[in-house]
Amino acid sequence: MTETLAYLLCVPGIPLAAFFVWLVGFARKSGNETRLPFLQMPRPAGWSLQMRCSELMEKIQFHLLLALFSGVFFAYVASVAKAPPAISLSLGMLASCAFLYHVGRLFIRYRNHRLGLIGEQVVGRLLDQIACDTIKVFHDLEVRDPGGKPWNIDHVVVTPVAVFAIETKTRRKPKDSDHAGKAGYKVIFDGTQLLFPSPMRANRYGLKQAQENANWLSSKLTTLNGRPIPVTPVLVMPGWWVDRRGKGPVSVLNAKELPNFLSRRGETLSAQDQSAIAAQLEERCQIDLSQPA
Repeated sequence: MTETLAYLLCVPGIPLAAFFVWLVGFARKSGNETRLPFLQMPRPAGWSLQMRCSELMEKIQFHLLLALFSGVFFAYVASVAKAPPAISLSLGMLASCAFLYHVGRLFIRYRNHRLGLIGEQVVGRLLDQIACDTIKVFHDLEVRDPGGKPWNIDHVVVTPVAVFAIETKTRRKPKDSDHAGKAGYKVIFDGTQLLFPSPMRANRYGLKQAQENANWLSSKLTTLNGRPIPVTPVLVMPGWWVDRRGKGPVSVLNAKELPNFLSRRGETLSAQDQSAIAAQLEERCQIDLSQPA
């Protein structure tokens, strides 16, 4: 049994270790000998969530490997110590189950982040289609306040009418929504909270976040431009029928309602203000490709 466990530990382990050493050396050599033809690019819709999904998938893969090797390793140690087979098996199973439990938690987070990523990409695609000389669209505005945790505003749109801070919340629907008519697709906004179909609970998390995003952006733009720049908060629920039964400080929309909502006529921002604000946002919505991935 000891020989079998040693074989299982070494056969996948040694080639993987050798491959990892080669990969690190290749990356360093490539970085020293070549460079990218460009150093910046605009942040696409959902960029932050895309990075989080990639990080979570790397962690999932790493913990799966740990589950495999730790199970074999602890069983091997127990067998070398001449512990009874039942103890060797138990130690190996416990080690593997501990890492697999962590994999399960990581996978739930990955699944939710991926849903959010798709929602932001759907909204981003609609916004990109209406972008023009008078409508400027920016995605994934990253905020790094000193001493605080980095966060982002999903989309910012600058039009002659106003500046809009758009928060996207993508929620799954109840499984029986296909058979429930419009009620299964409907989220009710009563002016203070969002009421979802049963068994989903009402909440106002997205409304609060949209308002806080708009407040922060308004404060930042006001500081940069030397005069008050109001920002309109918008919450978008892609794929949901939004039944507005009340008014609140945040506008709640289905993604398909965005083009008409943002293309309203009128002018409260001068062309000079629009240009200045767009330049300030463009500077903040760039990916620095000079930093190692």
